[in-house]
Amino acid sequence: MEYTQVNGYLIPNLTLSEQPAQPIGKYGEIRREFLRENTPVTFDLMLMEGTLYPHLLEVDKSARKQINQTMQQLIRQTPMPNRKTDPLGWAQQMNLLKAQAEEMVMPMLYAL
Repeated sequence: MEYTQVNGYLIPNLTLSEQPAQPIGKYGEIRREFLRENTPVTFDLMLMEGTLYPHLLEVDKSARKQINQTMQQLIRQTPMPNRKTDPLGWAQQMNLLKAQAEEMVMPMLYAL
């Protein structure tokens, strides 16, 4: 590690590595807030090591994949209203299924 001397003190030259411009998504943001609020030491350590952003991308990707798989299973198991004759009923049922799938993923986002 390199240091710079300022007024008789050695200050480490800390820089963050370049992060890709890819957004971390809804579930990555939830995970980031959880880490920041509940494990600030881990959050800061991951941030300084440059592992936070890749971790959040992976969590978001895994959560989306699990939600999509769960949604497909729930759609197969649940009788759905006809989308053409009852679009509001269909949308309501899809929103309900998505909420159920997200509830199944939340424990993964809040795990230490």
